[in-house]
Amino acid sequence: MREHTEHTGQAGNTPSATEVDLGTTLLRQAATALEAEHAEAAAFNLVRQALAIRQTPAPQELAELTDSLLNHCASLAVGVETIPAEQRPARGAGALRDWAQLRADGPADGPLGSWSYARQLALVARNLLQAIREHRGAALERAAYVGRPSLPPLAPSSR
Repeated sequence: MREHTEHTGQAGNTPSATEVDLGTTLLRQAATALEAEHAEAAAFNLVRQALAIRQTPAPQELAELTDSLLNHCASLAVGVETIPAEQRPARGAGALRDWAQLRADGPADGPLGSWSYARQLALVARNLLQAIREHRGAALERAAYVGRPSLPPLAPSSR
């Protein structure tokens, strides 16, 4: 897929052709979107798994779970931080605050400290993910209307 445009040269008014390979650009955008969806799905599955645990898991399993949750929280926090502050859902602002607090404090001492820490990380990851999805949904809802100068916007069903 190529886009072909002609431009007039400034020196001699001779048209010059510029080719842009749109296929590569579109593939990169699609791959990025698919990677983001895959990462969100993986985070969602891990959060669901972590919140379903009812008994203290083995220390190795808990360490792996905590490590995965820390990685997902870090990447989801970056996603929420890219949302402009005035458009950021309240859930996202609270989740970022909780994420900063969890990073600063770490797991508590005691027999349930590391398990409670993993559970809190799962809750923060869930809130970060929901904030991203809320923002994306609001953006799609805003984009569904077509603005027309001096006329009311077109609703999606009237197109």
